[in-house]
Amino acid sequence: MNHLDEKDIRKLTEETVKQLGSGASPELVESVVKEAINRLKSGHGQPVIDPSPLKRAVLQQSGNRIIVTAFGKNRVGILAGLTGILAKHKCDILDLTQKLLQEFFTIMILVDITESPVDFDTIKMDVTRVGEELDLKVVIQHEEIFNAMHRV
Repeated sequence: MNHLDEKDIRKLTEETVKQLGSGASPELVESVVKEAINRLKSGHGQPVIDPSPLKRAVLQQSGNRIIVTAFGKNRVGILAGLTGILAKHKCDILDLTQKLLQEFFTIMILVDITESPVDFDTIKMDVTRVGEELDLKVVIQHEEIFNAMHRV
């Protein structure tokens, strides 16, 4: 498939917008579509858009920082468990606050996931799993969503 007509480009653009969702800025869509067209014209790759680079592009555009919040009964190993799984995924802890109120533990961690080889969903699943093993309620969200939810 070395020749792309307007119909092919439109279909490629629509698929890109669909996969990018709310992160579909005109600049990002143009960049992803141009890359796909160049790949197709050169005969490399397949005419299907790989969603993994698209997810990474959305993260790079919308921010690579997440907020991890957890709370529950205090016990040995909570901090080590949560930060250990983040370290395993090459996540950078930018800021952390924790508080003990008698037997109750709370923690909030600001994390940069730029260098992580895994996507947000994998990080979220693994941190949540570790939290559940430690009897914690864990909430993980992109910084933008956290900020939007907590605007006055």
